[in-house]
Amino acid sequence: MKKLLIFASLLLTPYLANAEMVLNDSIGNDPAKEKLCESRAKGKAVPFEIDSSYVERERLNQPDATFIAIDGISPQLIECYLRQGTGRFEPASMSPEQSYWHTIKPKGFEPGINTDEGRNMAAKVCLEKFLAKSNRPDLDHSVNYNVAEVGINGNRALIAGKKAKRYDILATGTAFYKSKPDLTAVKFTCLLSPSLKVKAIQFK
Repeated sequence: MKKLLIFASLLLTPYLANAEMVLNDSIGNDPAKEKLCESRAKGKAVPFEIDSSYVERERLNQPDATFIAIDGISPQLIECYLRQGTGRFEPASMSPEQSYWHTIKPKGFEPGINTDEGRNMAAKVCLEKFLAKSNRPDLDHSVNYNVAEVGINGNRALIAGKKAKRYDILATGTAFYKSKPDLTAVKFTCLLSPSLKVKAIQFK
């Protein structure tokens, strides 16, 4: 058993040592076939990185192999080529993100939106920009309800006429102003870029 493990390790070592991650626009896809692959995969193609040796190995068997990445809850690497069984140039395989490929996420701020500190930073940016834009006196206090990264259906969200994109950040809250007998509530929403740049603010 020990000899088999050593042998397997030796087989993998050259592959790992020679692995080079390259951008999708440098792997030699034919543009027309890339568009056809995307349309028949019925998804939106996004930038990705892939191990160049994996591409080379696949094209030894399928010279017209075209690789695209489709966004989704679980992004998939789609490989298209002319399939003998159907006579169509179409998706032949798909693989979730793993060691030899991954999508490229926009560089965000540190420590990131998935941390308490990061969410607090986004909420603070939103509140400060809202207060400056609304320019309303007699603030009593504010409450932040939600801070979250925009998902794959983000283009459906519209903030002050601005479309939200995936990886943008949405921050919502309510500001309470002094009045009698009750405080006056004003709800606000901020659309932030992954780096916390304010893209749009709406409130009512």
